[in-house]
Amino acid sequence: FMSIQTYIRRYALFLTGVILSATGIAFITRAGLGTSPVSGLPFVLSLITSISMGTYTFLFNMTFLVLEAILRKKFTIQQALQIPVTFFFSFCIDKAMGLIPTRFGGPWGPSFVYLVIGCVIMALGISFEVIADVIMLPAEAFVRELSKKTGIRFGNVKVAFDSTLTIMAMVVALIAFHKLNGVREGTLINALCVGQLVRLWRSLIEAPLKKICTAEPVAE
Repeated sequence: FMSIQTYIRRYALFLTGVILSATGIAFITRAGLGTSPVSGLPFVLSLITSISMGTYTFLFNMTFLVLEAILRKKFTIQQALQIPVTFFFSFCIDKAMGLIPTRFGGPWGPSFVYLVIGCVIMALGISFEVIADVIMLPAEAFVRELSKKTGIRFGNVKVAFDSTLTIMAMVVALIAFHKLNGVREGTLINALCVGQLVRLWRSLIEAPLKKICTAEPVAE
């Protein structure tokens, strides 16, 4: 049984992770070399319409939440908590997108630096979310539920999920722009590197962060 202090610390760690993930996604997107697989469709749709990338991110995640609830055949308090967390995540994406200047159409070198910064920050954010071990964002939670139901490993389901979303983003971009706006080499680099970076971050920070999260206050 977790103490209130442990809960607060874990949720603080999780929300820090959400802010970092959103910032990482914004850096990757602003690099102008494509965006992360899960953000591809919201980004392409935000280019076509006047609705922001964050708003589309929220709407897609709510769809994943409904699908997750259908798979589980129940709706828990933990799933209900995913709604405000997703709203916060989407808000952070829009805020970060507003603060970070775009490198789109600029020289490839600085764009690539943006992409690397984004991947590193996003991986750190995901690591915080995983280490906190409280709730997941709906996209990840849906993948986990699908993995449980099918018996296919989480990593494999995640690759299939990301690939499906990327293909959908490519199709929408081709229909709207007749070229792959929003899906480029950065999308592939992100898909290949972030998982490895998460593994690296976790090997460095998991033990100390878990110690901080579970440290009980000393009784007077």
